[in-house]
Amino acid sequence: MSRRIRPYPVLPWDDRRVNPHLRDIRLKVLSDIDAFIRRGEYGKASALLHTITCSGSLPIRHIWQPLIAVVRQQAPHALGAFLDMIIPETRTQAPFSAALERIFTLLPTAPDRAHAMLLAFTTDTGANLSMAHGMLGVVTACLRELELHRIRTRRSIAEPRVFGTSEFAQFVLSRSEPGQGSKYGLGRALRHLERAAALDSECDFFVPFHAQVLVALDRQDAARDMLVRRYQRDNSVHVLRMVMALDPRPPEEQTDYMFEFLERDPYASESAYFGPFVGRQLAQLADLPDELTTRVLLVVVDRIERGAPEETDKWRALATLVRRLGPAHPAVRSTMELRVPWWRTMYFAWSVFDCAEATDRLVYMAVCAQQLDCLEPGHPAYRMLSGKLSDRQADFVDTHIILPAEET
Repeated sequence: MSRRIRPYPVLPWDDRRVNPHLRDIRLKVLSDIDAFIRRGEYGKASALLHTITCSGSLPIRHIWQPLIAVVRQQAPHALGAFLDMIIPETRTQAPFSAALERIFTLLPTAPDRAHAMLLAFTTDTGANLSMAHGMLGVVTACLRELELHRIRTRRSIAEPRVFGTSEFAQFVLSRSEPGQGSKYGLGRALRHLERAAALDSECDFFVPFHAQVLVALDRQDAARDMLVRRYQRDNSVHVLRMVMALDPRPPEEQTDYMFEFLERDPYASESAYFGPFVGRQLAQLADLPDELTTRVLLVVVDRIERGAPEETDKWRALATLVRRLGPAHPAVRSTMELRVPWWRTMYFAWSVFDCAEATDRLVYMAVCAQQLDCLEPGHPAYRMLSGKLSDRQADFVDTHIILPAEET
């Protein structure tokens, strides 16, 4: 039996569940629109789109992304004119893609016009559209910031209290103060962001902006409560970062959040997050319950397996944990029992240490390999550990090597 060949091309937006007839219509429409745009006949392209969507044979959401891609490729300078032409024809076609796309194209060059268009849209066809209200809230807050910047620059006034960068997030909106003189109020931005959340409680796109506005209105507690509720529901690491940014405690003292953060983001900064937090846990290791001890070990091991390979702190932390707990500790055994066989060939292979310079990372790795009994006789890691080391490296090796009599 011969293999069946697909008679149509597979495009990035292809959905195999779509009826083949609809797929063929979509391909034909895109081909014709491409031809019209190549010839500069934007009116014909707009009329074709209007006809096909009004007939109901092809919903606009099935064609919108490839259509805009075609226009951007063939005539990027005409995108605004094309959108202006089809907005009146598709204004009743959810999800109102043409109007929203036009607003996006106006923002970089004509933000005031984009704001006016968005305001009109939210009072008409987009009144119950979460995306429209959320966008209006964000645009209003941004235009307020731009206007305040122009006023300060013109009057040579120094920037007032402006939120800068915290450890986990950026709060860049100026604090709301009396007499700022902007026609774009934060209260109005907040109302639209709250409306967006009410219309679509599942959408988390505007949550960071919502928190920014609340912080600028000096409502940090409300912002944090909103973010905590969102994190408890969605478990988003991005929301968690903002929760931690609004927590008054230093990052290394936010034990509850830091564990979750490092467990979910093995690429979090070594110097800012992983190193200080794990160092704090190691300093109080003797007082940690077994559950937290195992959790610290898992964070370190996960960092080794999924984090950046050039990092050093994670190997030092593992060597310190194994030295203090001992290879026979239940947490070490349960965590490393299945890992040791493949760690021998991946992290502790001969080629890793043979003729290699004794860097801190390799010295810490060699110590870990010796502690976990991963080295066979004659392994080059032994030569590194007994070779020429700096005083600091030699002290670390002397205090962390586990002798056979200690393994039990």
